[in-house]
Amino acid sequence: MKSEFKRYFWKRFWLIFVPLYLMAIGNESYIVSNPLTELEDYGSFLYFIVFYFVGYGAITAGILHLLWRGGRKMGTLNREEKVRE
Repeated sequence: MKSEFKRYFWKRFWLIFVPLYLMAIGNESYIVSNPLTELEDYGSFLYFIVFYFVGYGAITAGILHLLWRGGRKMGTLNREEKVRE
């Protein structure tokens, strides 16, 4: 069961994560309108890139976990398990 979840997770993670991440970065003023003239500007740019990467990665993982649990309770994954048995 653990390998099934890993396969389910990694197949869908990038499909959900990339659009969320691009929308978040595209709307963040610290990233889009940063002049990058001083060292502090580079630091804030890097901070927000990493902050959004970790934050939206966690949000995506939570969404996928809920979809996995909901799919198992609704029966879509249970039917496949019954067929295997």
